[in-house]
Amino acid sequence: MLFWYILCTAFSTTSALTDWSSVFYSVIYTSVPTIVVGILDNDLSHKTLLKYPKLYDAYNLQLFWITMIDTLWHSLVLFYIPFFTYKESSIDIWSMGSLWTIAVVILVNIHLAMDIQRWVFITHAAVWGSIIVYNTNRTC
Repeated sequence: MLFWYILCTAFSTTSALTDWSSVFYSVIYTSVPTIVVGILDNDLSHKTLLKYPKLYDAYNLQLFWITMIDTLWHSLVLFYIPFFTYKESSIDIWSMGSLWTIAVVILVNIHLAMDIQRWVFITHAAVWGSIIVYNTNRTC
């Protein structure tokens, strides 16, 4: 999504994100839920996966390009809807960056939630908790 910001600012060096927001986005808001789900949401045992390596064939070139198009679509929507909505307002760039970041955090966690096969307390805490933690840190 920041690609569209760079294009709109003509490749200037200004940033829409604070340094802490950028670090926490990568470390806490999206990676922790993914790691928790990856550890806890096991459909098949490691023995089964090693015994049947063809199970990995589900991810192919067609699925890759569908994922790339989906990602492009989401980035355009998440960037340009707030951009045009607040274009004539007095909102500052860091507030806009916070809006873009929360949109991405919510989208990433909703995509993750759609892939979860087995919900337990810790997966709920990781997925929904990252959204809540972001909103709590943003308003402080």
